[in-house]
Amino acid sequence: MKVMIDTTVFLAECMLSAQKYPKLMRKIVSEHKLVFPERQLQEIRSLMAEYFPDECDTVELFFSRFSFETAAPEEESEAYPFLGEALASGVSTVITLDPDMAGTEIDGVKFTDPDSFLNGG
Repeated sequence: MKVMIDTTVFLAECMLSAQKYPKLMRKIVSEHKLVFPERQLQEIRSLMAEYFPDECDTVELFFSRFSFETAAPEEESEAYPFLGEALASGVSTVITLDPDMAGTEIDGVKFTDPDSFLNGG
């Protein structure tokens, strides 16, 4: 199954390693295929450079250590910024911390929070 994580989940993984996120990333990379939209990679690098410049190497280490697929830019959706990339790449699940999105489904893409994903939901 192809999985995307939103930017907030990714940054939490990099910055809050003592939290539940290492378990989340282990499950994603061992059981699924991780997909990052090219625009999201740029967004992550830009946010890290602006707000956490001393931690930019952490992000690059992550990108160099894990296997992931990139998704070419698609038209932005009002429902979710990277929905076009998710649909074009065959992503079935997006893991998000957005309480308004978690538990919804748009055009066959299921949005779930980290806990639900870890618990098989």
